[in-house]
Amino acid sequence: MGKVMGKKPLWFLLAASVAVNLFFLAGLVYPQLMGAPEPSDTAAADPVAAVAEDLELSAAQVAGLEALRQRTAERREATGGTSGSFRALLLTELAKPAFDRGGLMQQMEERRARMGTVVLDTTEDLHGYLATLSPEQKAAFLERARDREFLRNLLWPPREQR
Repeated sequence: MGKVMGKKPLWFLLAASVAVNLFFLAGLVYPQLMGAPEPSDTAAADPVAAVAEDLELSAAQVAGLEALRQRTAERREATGGTSGSFRALLLTELAKPAFDRGGLMQQMEERRARMGTVVLDTTEDLHGYLATLSPEQKAAFLERARDREFLRNLLWPPREQR
């Protein structure tokens, strides 16, 4: 009788382990079978549409914002000025056997100069776009722009969104 009692906890642990593994696998497989969920937040899905709705932009204002976004993307591409390239620059330097402070400083200065022009041009372009908005729309836009992610998502979308 003692041996039978000793096996019951082992069977229970085995059954519990199988159940946990099945739930884990189901959690991995279910999203694959069902597909990725559509973003429910309009701002995450299409920041231009979200701004257009929030600020009640006219069709011409939306077209202007889309054009601004396209010009910004073109500037970004032309300079190669992405956060990924900066990260790649740092990782390349970290992988070297000897740290080249002067070389890295020169590369960072060159990148800063290129990106400075992009930021100036984009800011000038954005200033011109804001002049097309009503005072209320402009105030609402600037209020939203206090959130760092707002302008980043609006003007520098991830590459797959463009």
